[in-house]
Amino acid sequence: MRPFRATLITIALGLGVLGISLVKIWGDVGHTAFALFLAAVILVELFEESDRERAREPMQWERFRLAAAVQIAAIIMLGPWAGALVAAAGVLAGGMFRGRALRNVAFDASAVAIAACLGGLAFELAGGNVGSLHLLADLIALVALALAFLTARALLLDVVRGRETFDPRLVSGTGEVGLGATLALLAIGHPWDVAVLIPVAIAVQQVQLRLRSLQRETLRALETFANIVDERDPSTYRHSLRVAGYVDELARALKLPFSEIDRLRWAGRLHDLGKVAVDASLLRKPGHLDRAEWAAMRRHPRLSARLLQRFEFVSAQARAVELHHERMDGGGYYGVGGDELPLASHFLIVADSFDAMTTNRPYRAGLSHEAALTEIERNAGTQFHPAVAKAFVAVRRGTDPATVLSPDELAELRGASAPYRIGLTGPAELKERPELVALGGVVVALAGLGFAQDWLAASGAGIAVAGLALRALIRLRAERAAAALHRALGTGEERVRAFARLTDTVARMWKHDWIALMAWDEDGLGGSIEHARGDDPPAAGSLTGLLVREAESGRNAIVAPGAELGRSGVVVALPLRRDNSALVGFLVVIAPKLPPRHVELALLDSLDEIGLALADRPELSGRDAQDAQPLETVADERDLALVRLDER
Repeated sequence: MRPFRATLITIALGLGVLGISLVKIWGDVGHTAFALFLAAVILVELFEESDRERAREPMQWERFRLAAAVQIAAIIMLGPWAGALVAAAGVLAGGMFRGRALRNVAFDASAVAIAACLGGLAFELAGGNVGSLHLLADLIALVALALAFLTARALLLDVVRGRETFDPRLVSGTGEVGLGATLALLAIGHPWDVAVLIPVAIAVQQVQLRLRSLQRETLRALETFANIVDERDPSTYRHSLRVAGYVDELARALKLPFSEIDRLRWAGRLHDLGKVAVDASLLRKPGHLDRAEWAAMRRHPRLSARLLQRFEFVSAQARAVELHHERMDGGGYYGVGGDELPLASHFLIVADSFDAMTTNRPYRAGLSHEAALTEIERNAGTQFHPAVAKAFVAVRRGTDPATVLSPDELAELRGASAPYRIGLTGPAELKERPELVALGGVVVALAGLGFAQDWLAASGAGIAVAGLALRALIRLRAERAAAALHRALGTGEERVRAFARLTDTVARMWKHDWIALMAWDEDGLGGSIEHARGDDPPAAGSLTGLLVREAESGRNAIVAPGAELGRSGVVVALPLRRDNSALVGFLVVIAPKLPPRHVELALLDSLDEIGLALADRPELSGRDAQDAQPLETVADERDLALVRLDER
């Protein structure tokens, strides 16, 4: 369905709901309660920062809406039709106060009216009674209300209006429903109790404003940093701005979700932060770079990624930024290619190369736009992702990319930069987290006491005791596993044999596919595999990139989905340090799933001992690292098929 048509249909349905509401509530709703809820929702809408106008920053956080809590309370207390009127009135008041466009206000009001009406109807169908709320008896009805309300709101406001992917935001939505139910419970005794919401609304609104302000200030600081990097050399002046603009136009032409456009644009804006560590004389050198100079140049994408990884709200772009000098055929800076490259990186690769080709550089003259586009077409499939290259060329020539892409290619690109996630722990794995079992048992027992249900209290107590017993058992097994690791490392043998004994011990406790000892360079931007066991080793460039981005996270264990390396399962890397806390290596394990809890505890308890036993020599220098099994293939200009497409 086309967006304009969907907007008109939503507004028409919303007006229909509001029309029916006016008829149904006449004389059936208490005027005092209705007026108080109207006043409350209008005040909250005025106090809350408006999220109707989309911010163009890559900030990903689940916004808690107090107005939604008031809407839910109104649905419970007044019913679906009066609740729809209250929800719509708040949005209309907020929109008029901020001077928003009439069509946008009408759509938002219609959307929340529809969501409120559906939520109220679901509440009644599930056995809830308007004007009353009794827990636990009405718990199912409350859940039905929440699911209907949150789903309808997400579909209409995010998918239809915002062109985003469907996300009901269950975490913040659950909080909204919980607060709404609390307000309803207060209003049942006396409607004026809803007034306690006003100071809460002001406080929460100020906290959210401050949080967003801090994120924006940090992002602007990074943007200023990127400008300074671009201005170090006249040939790269405003380079990041142009790359961000090309990426933004391409993403918009492909009709990606707005949040995806923001992330891609900011990845382009910040992709060259790492050049701050590159001597400006290399950027201005007119002749060929020698081996040492190329090695210095090739460091900057990983340094950029490492900088971005330190900031949570832009860390999602770090991997794409690290790989913006790679090629489809694997002939780029780090030898990462093919399916190992995330689609987001391909957007940066083609935009960065186009700007490099069309800009005069000290070492060569720039090409015309048409000549650069022809070069991109010629190298689609070798240097550039075929579909991304076709779409980029089409956009630069003023053509809709949908006319040159197949449906499958278009669907692939619209899924660009989808984040990888490790699956949530299922019920079968709860035994590995006994503290959760014990805590859950305590909550169940307290709930049983609160509702005077002896059977529930007894059941909760039993669960809590079982959880504590299981926790004690896991600690005992962890101590035995740690003792086994100590015996494997404490023999004083040379490092090769110590590694072999360690891997044999780990294999008996935790099934894995591949395990390796990596030495880490002193500069923190690369390393080498010293010893490894297992078949089908991961791509060296991808593994190094992952560790570069996460090495300074401060965590005792780096855990990532195997999809980061083009594999199934998970990747676990334990940082190894000497007694002076210097990072000298990693013990990397690729396994079908995370280790059992007792093995995890044993490895973490033995981390210092493992580091002293396996990484007891000084850090490898850059020259020594090249003599080992290098994770980064050193390339000079002849290794890059298209020298003029490469951007220093």
